[in-house]
Amino acid sequence: MNIATEDVTGAGALAPDERRRITTRLGAGLAGVGLLGLGTLLIRLAPEQWQIGELLRALAAIVVAVPTLVSGLKGVVTGDTRRATDQLVAIAILAAAATGNFVTATLIPLFLEVGRLFEERSSLGARAAIDGIRALGARQAVRWHDGTEERVDPATLVPGDEILVRPGERIAVDGAVLEGRAAVDQSAITGESLHQDVGPGSPVFAGTVALDGLLKIQVRGTGADTVLGRVVQLLAEVERASVPLLRLFERRAGVWLPLVVTIAGTVLFFTEDLSRAIAVLVVATPTALVVAGPAAVVAAMTVATRLRMLIKSADFLERASDVDTLILDKTGTVTIGTPAVREIRLADGVTEPEILSVAASCGFGSLHPVSRAVVAEAQVRGIAPAAPMDLQEKPGLGVVAMVGGRRGILGRRALLDECGIAASDAVGEDVSHVWVAHGDRCLGQIVLQDQPRAEAREALDAMRALGINRLILLTGDRAATARVVGEALGMDAVVAEVLPAQKLEVVRAEQAAGRTVMMVGDGVNDAPALGGADVGVAIGAELNEVALGGADVAVLGADLRRLPQLIALADITRQVLNQNVWLAFGLSLVLIALASIGVLDPLLGALAQSAAVFAVVANSARILGFRP
Repeated sequence: MNIATEDVTGAGALAPDERRRITTRLGAGLAGVGLLGLGTLLIRLAPEQWQIGELLRALAAIVVAVPTLVSGLKGVVTGDTRRATDQLVAIAILAAAATGNFVTATLIPLFLEVGRLFEERSSLGARAAIDGIRALGARQAVRWHDGTEERVDPATLVPGDEILVRPGERIAVDGAVLEGRAAVDQSAITGESLHQDVGPGSPVFAGTVALDGLLKIQVRGTGADTVLGRVVQLLAEVERASVPLLRLFERRAGVWLPLVVTIAGTVLFFTEDLSRAIAVLVVATPTALVVAGPAAVVAAMTVATRLRMLIKSADFLERASDVDTLILDKTGTVTIGTPAVREIRLADGVTEPEILSVAASCGFGSLHPVSRAVVAEAQVRGIAPAAPMDLQEKPGLGVVAMVGGRRGILGRRALLDECGIAASDAVGEDVSHVWVAHGDRCLGQIVLQDQPRAEAREALDAMRALGINRLILLTGDRAATARVVGEALGMDAVVAEVLPAQKLEVVRAEQAAGRTVMMVGDGVNDAPALGGADVGVAIGAELNEVALGGADVAVLGADLRRLPQLIALADITRQVLNQNVWLAFGLSLVLIALASIGVLDPLLGALAQSAAVFAVVANSARILGFRP
């Protein structure tokens, strides 16, 4: 399956120019080692041929140094401060070669290339994860057209096409089921171990597997427009990103080069030892600092992916540690998102089994959430609803059906008025409820309430323990309903009856008060608020919404316990990142001092720089041991 278009193709693999660069460096290194060894051997075995031996050594230095010299020269011409490392190494190589020390001129770039390999390995770790996701894509699809089957490349499909998926086959596209029923294994995408039963109208996603049953699917998205494709794009974008702390260094890197050259010149002036000056240039190369960010970010990405969290912005790893205010959307985020029966208000002479029996029979043939909630309550109480006759759904009003030979009604007060049935106002209008009638008589009201998630209180208590001291519940629902949920979850404030645009205003008001805000929602009607918050987290959204532009993080699944895991992961990543920066700077200063006093020669300096890079990578690897 070609998951990505041109802008994502190769995201999980090395780009052609990058592959050529690495191949060139490795090839030059091998050639240089060969020439250096041959020249040294000739000088040792045939001293009278020392001139040829030195010529071979000089060729070795030229072969190895050319890529670094070219890169350093480009940095000078373009002003690219990211090439400061190559500029320092180039100066050291030229200084060593000018004194005839071709062994040092050859081995310095070779030893420093070890550090580059650690840096490349950091990026390749992310790309390997991307490749693993790309591998979930189907290689072929069966297009169904005019009664015939045709095996095609999924990239050739367009929205509106129809495909067939047989048991055991991987679904190649995002789409909707037209015909058939099957259990679909979505664990590779969602992490949920339970299989999803799908039928006509159900959404299905690329990379999932149909376990049983033949499905006819209408294509809605292919390639980069699928969930799988967007996940690859997200990982690729984060892999290319850098965190603010390192971007600050990149902006200041232009000062580092002249400072180091000045130090090396000062050492040479006072000691008249060119070897020391060259060693200073070598150990001052900021390779370890260059690796500090990618190594930590890639490790955090790996852990987040394991926890089914997609980090869309590397900046999140720094900002999340400063969050002190958490704003949560109510419906579908801290609550289940479906109503449940909270209370039954009866008319005189009516029993609960009677009203539930009529209500459940009316709702038996309806897919409306209120109908399903009433049917579920009846079944819990052991009341088996009878199949209704002549069921009619009134959009926005309710359901009318024949129950026991008489007209049954489940719906709003307006539906009872329309049918000429008198009803009292037993419940205020700011409480979600439905009316039930049978024949010409009103039986009473059923009060409904969305239930908080079972893990919500535990998760929010854990967030407080991590330093978040203000919790706000935000909802477009009625105030009375919101207050009940807010009190159950221990919220500090409840803001009800707000429109999507007004949710952003609440976020801005908290920020104006000097707070750092994390907004958590399903990413649909609260997308503006997610984008306006310091940290936006889309949780519990539909699978096809995981790449929402407003959120910094998309959490697959609706388990709120992922939130404290997310904050804890950001905390440890920021801690490790800061350690990496100080470790890199500290080791550079120590090595510069040792080189200045003559403890380190250029070759030992190059080896010490590689050791510093290894120390940074090893420190970053601690993140991989993160456990919730």
